[in-house]
Amino acid sequence: MSKADRLQLVLDLEKKKKDQAAKMLAEAISNLQKAQDSLSQLTEYRTDYLNQAQEIGKQGVSAIDFRNRQRLADRIMGAMEGQAQSINLYERQLEQVRKHYEKVYARVRSIELLIEKSIMEEERKENVREQKMLDDFSQAQAFRRRTEIN
Repeated sequence: MSKADRLQLVLDLEKKKKDQAAKMLAEAISNLQKAQDSLSQLTEYRTDYLNQAQEIGKQGVSAIDFRNRQRLADRIMGAMEGQAQSINLYERQLEQVRKHYEKVYARVRSIELLIEKSIMEEERKENVREQKMLDDFSQAQAFRRRTEIN
């Protein structure tokens, strides 16, 4: 088994790790996007709710109704803060997963380069062997011609 063949086995294993890392990266990106979308929806809902409360407030509301509306606005704000924390967590996770993917990808690429170098070295050695055989054959023919002439 040639060096390139042995390295190919290692490369196959590393490519499986790279594929797994790519799936993890896609999942981390998806989680972050979902969290960002949720925060955007909460922000939009809060804005709409506050605008609606302002319009209703112009017409006059009871203290209880005002308090209830304020509590709901506070709960929405709390949910937004929680979602912002989730986004920070997902961003950190994404960065870790991205670094892992880049590390695995770099390993795969370096093994691929080693295989290329190994193949080129094997081809070079084979060319040297062939050239030596041709030289030996030429020398043997030349020697036979000289001995036949004599």
